[in-house]
Amino acid sequence: MRRATVIVIAIALIGCAHDGRSLRPPPPGASAPPLATTTIPGQVGTVAAPLTLTSSAFGSGEPIPKQFTCDGAGTSPPLAWGAVPQGTVELAIVVTDADANGFVHWAIGGLDTSVQALAAGAVPDGAVEAKNDAGTTGWSGPCPPKGSAHHYVFTLYALTRPSGLAAGVSGKDAQSTITKTPGVVATLTGSYQRA
Repeated sequence: MRRATVIVIAIALIGCAHDGRSLRPPPPGASAPPLATTTIPGQVGTVAAPLTLTSSAFGSGEPIPKQFTCDGAGTSPPLAWGAVPQGTVELAIVVTDADANGFVHWAIGGLDTSVQALAAGAVPDGAVEAKNDAGTTGWSGPCPPKGSAHHYVFTLYALTRPSGLAAGVSGKDAQSTITKTPGVVATLTGSYQRA
C-alpha cells in the first residue's frame, strides 16, 4: 500500500513539473484530437470533419461580381469545397438572400460526393435543381432593389443520407427537405448592391 502511494505521488509530481507555459511534445504514438463537428440546426447526427466553401470569384464578405447577377450574364458563380467529410452520401447547395426574408436564389441537391467544385454556370450530371423564389428552375442571380447592399448566403450541405430532393419543387420546400437531412454545413457570404 505504501509503495502504491509513493508511485502515485511520484506520477503527480512529474505531471505537475511542467509549468504550462509551453506545449510539451506528444508522447510517442499519440494522435491528434478528433476534429470538431458541425451540425445543421435542428438536425440529428454529425459527421466529424471540417468543411469549407469558397469561390474564386469573391471572398467571404466581398461583393459578388456583376456577371453573376441580374445586371450581368446571371450565371451561377464558381464554388469549391474540396474533399467532403467521411460518411457524406450527397451534397446540396442552397443560396438565400439574408436581407429579403431568406429569398431562395438557388437550391440544388443530388451532387455526387466526388464533386469538389462547380465551375461558373455549371450543373453536374445527376444534380437536381429546385425552383428559386423568382419562379424559375436553377440559379437566379442577385437582383436587390437599388439602395443598401444585400447579403447572399451560400450554404453547402454534406449530407449523411440522401435528401430525396425532387426536381422543380419550390425553393422553400427544397430548403426544408435538405435541412431535415443530417449532415455538416459550410457557408460563404457575398454581397451585391445596385447603384
